[in-house]
Amino acid sequence: MVDDVEDPYENIKILMCEVPQFDSLTPEELDVLARHVSHKRVPKGMVLCKEGAVGDSLFYVIEGVIEIRKESFDGRQTLLAQFNKGATVGEMSLIEDSPRSATATAIDEAEMLILTRQNFERLLDSSPFIATKILRNIAKSLSNRLRHTSGRFADVFK
Repeated sequence: MVDDVEDPYENIKILMCEVPQFDSLTPEELDVLARHVSHKRVPKGMVLCKEGAVGDSLFYVIEGVIEIRKESFDGRQTLLAQFNKGATVGEMSLIEDSPRSATATAIDEAEMLILTRQNFERLLDSSPFIATKILRNIAKSLSNRLRHTSGRFADVFK
């Protein structure tokens, strides 16, 4: 947590150092991106996004644990994953205008940086090179998750 910095963008830039996806950005690019990202603390139990609801935000986890659950056909909630510091949640909402595929809940008090679709589209218009870096990081994250899921799926049908 960073509370003693007067400039809110400086605070966000400091927090961005906790997110591996920002490692490829230069200090100047971090300056630009910091003006498009917001900071939020969330209490334990807060639902960040609900399965089936329309989403418009990508969450970068700075602190805490976020649990991802999906409702099964019989109505039970199935735990898909838990993400902690450095992870991202809600990537698809920046790319497509579809309902959330799962519910994300803070199971601990959490701190995050949030990039909304509207701010991402502004970034695309004003700084396409930075936005492209963000998209590449989203693609890498989704690819890693798909690879992991494919492995788990194969294990189920052995």
